[in-house]
Parts: sequence; C-alpha cells; structure tokens
Amino acid sequence: MKKVKYKMGKLGKHEFMKKNKMISKFLPDTRKATLSNIKIMLKLYKSVFLKPDEGTGGHGIYKITRGMNSLTLRTGSNSRIFSSLNDLYTSIQSILIKDKYIVQEGIELLKHNNRPFDIRVMVQKNGKGTLDVTGIIGRLAKRNKIVTNFHSGGTPLPLDILLKSHLNDESRKQYIQRMERLGRDASTVLSEKYRSKRAFGVDIAIDNKMNPWVLEINTQPDMSIFNTLKNKTMYNRIQMYSKNKG
Repeated sequence: MKKVKYKMGKLGKHEFMKKNKMISKFLPDTRKATLSNIKIMLKLYKSVFLKPDEGTGGHGIYKITRGMNSLTLRTGSNSRIFSSLNDLYTSIQSILIKDKYIVQEGIELLKHNNRPFDIRVMVQKNGKGTLDVTGIIGRLAKRNKIVTNFHSGGTPLPLDILLKSHLNDESRKQYIQRMERLGRDASTVLSEKYRSKRAFGVDIAIDNKMNPWVLEINTQPDMSIFNTLKNKTMYNRIQMYSKNKG
C-alpha cells in the first residue's frame, strides 16, 4: 500500500502544536476565518490577519484594524475603510471561502527604521536525524507593506542589525540564541507529525515588549533568502545539510 504523506495547513499545524504546553504559550490566537470568528477576535485584539490556510510567500494576506467607528482592510500597500464588519466581510467573502483562510491575532511587530520585521529560523536534520539550527535571519518589510516575505518585497538582513536599536550587545547575543532555541523546540514538536521532513522554516514575530510569537512553520522552506546575505556561512551550512551531509 502506498504511504500517504501527511499534510496540514496553518490551522492544522497550529492546533497540533497548541497541545504542547512548552510551545502553546508562544502561539498567537489562530482560528478558521468565519464571520463569527473574525468578529470575536476583533473584540479581543486591535488587529487581525487573514491568511490562506495553505498559502506561502506572503501572498493573499489581509490585515483588519479596528478604529473608533470603522474598520481598515489592508492588502499589499492598498487600504479600504468600511463602516461595518458585514460590509468588509462581504467584499472578500468569495476569496475566503475559495482559498480557505485562517484569522490570526495581529502581533504589532518590532520595527527597524520605522519598518516592521520578523525572523526566519532554519532548522534541519543532521546525518543522525537530530534537528539543528542552521540559520537565522531577519526580514524587514517593504515600506507601507503588511508582510515581510522576501518574495513580497521584504529585505533579508542579519538579525543582529535589526535588534541593535532595541538591545545592547550582550543582550542581543542572548536574545538571538533564545530565538534559535525556540525555532528548534517548535520544529521538534511539529516534526512528530512530519517525520519524513528534513527542514523546517520557523517564522517568529517579536512584539514591542520583546515577546516572541511563532507565527507559523513552513515544511518546505525557501533557502535562497540566506544566499542574499554577504556572509555566506549560514547559506553554505544550509546547503550542506540539505545534501544530507550535516
């Protein structure tokens, strides 16, 4: 009998990881994007993100922010204002149903030069099948954009540079190590469902109180982002591991 490869979208991964006490505290509230769920979450949080359950690369993502008597819907660098959630939902309902969307608590990202950024941690199996962190990189959003992804105009930069205005030298070093451990721990949990996968790309957001949040884990991570850095040490290590020579 042919073995079926296990696959689940963002919501499935979230629900699976949520069962783990160590990781669950780092997961932002994430639910199926129904009208009632969006309504509930907009009461709980100032903003929410709508994401395709199986999308990658930052495409098709919306951000809803609540104001005093209105809601702002942003996608790419475009904004529309609605007086009610029903009107807003009606305008994108066909897309949400067609592509199966999730709604996620909006994390206000830490900024560098007034532009938000997040982190990608690359975690790969070595020759013994143990998970190692092989790379960590920051992704700085293009001005006026709501996503940080490289293929949506984001700029990959060393994380040390992006954290410079927030932490001193020693604190930065310790914080980066902490993010690496979080990336590895989250990958270890998800790898219980994806035993055949050899690489995980963990997207981590940092809020303005320096709290980290695991936004999602990509089981087919793009490694080319690391090749954009001048220092090729991480990229070379990632390539070595991907050829199963780690």
